[in-house]
Amino acid sequence: MVEKEKKINVAEKFKEMIEKSSKRDFVQSVDMAVKFRDIDFKKPENKINLIIALPKGPGKEQTVGIFAEGDGLVEAKKITDKVFGKNDINGLKDSKRKLRKIANECAFFMSQQDLMGLIGKTWGTILGPRGKIPQILLPNAPIAPIFERLKRSICVVSKKGRVVYAKIGNEKMPADDLIANYNTVVENIAEKVDKKKIAAIYIKTTMGRSVRTQ
Repeated sequence: MVEKEKKINVAEKFKEMIEKSSKRDFVQSVDMAVKFRDIDFKKPENKINLIIALPKGPGKEQTVGIFAEGDGLVEAKKITDKVFGKNDINGLKDSKRKLRKIANECAFFMSQQDLMGLIGKTWGTILGPRGKIPQILLPNAPIAPIFERLKRSICVVSKKGRVVYAKIGNEKMPADDLIANYNTVVENIAEKVDKKKIAAIYIKTTMGRSVRTQ
C-alpha cells in the first residue's frame, strides 16, 4: 500500500527558512516563488498581473503618488507630498530624469479618472514600461482608503518563464505575519489560475536557501 504524502506544515517551513538564513548586515526581504505546470504565460488569457494588498504589509514603507485636481488635490495633500496636479503633470513632462526619479520613488500611483488621458500623453512612456499606470479613482471616491491599501500592496506579474515571484515581507517580521501574507498571495493567484497548475511554492530570504512549502 502506497503511503499518502504528508501535508506540509507551512509554519514549520517558515521556521526552517529563518534557520537556514545566514545573518547579514542588512534586513533581508522574504520572497516566495510560485512554479507552474502546463501553462503558457505568453498567451494573454493566462497572464498574471495582480495588485495584492498584504494583510500585514510588505515590511517596508512604500510611497504612493497621487494625480488630482480641485477638491481631490486638497484631500491628497493632507495624505502625502507626492501629489501632482495638472500644472505639475505638464510642467514635468519634458524632464525625463525627474519623471524617472518620481516613478522609481513611488511603488504605485493613483489618479482621478479625468486626468488619465493627460497622464498617458505626458508621463505614459515612463510609467507604462515600469508597470505603474495609475489606479483610477472613481468620482467622489475617498482617497485615503485606496491610498492606505496601495501602501501595503505588492504587484505580482507573470513573465516569460513558469515561475512568478513575490516579496511578502522581511526577516524581522513575526512568522505569523509572513504566513498571513503568504496565504493571501496564494489565494489571489488561485483565483486567477487553477490550483492544479501550481507545481511548487518556495520561500527564501534574500541571501538564504530556498525552502519548499508546497
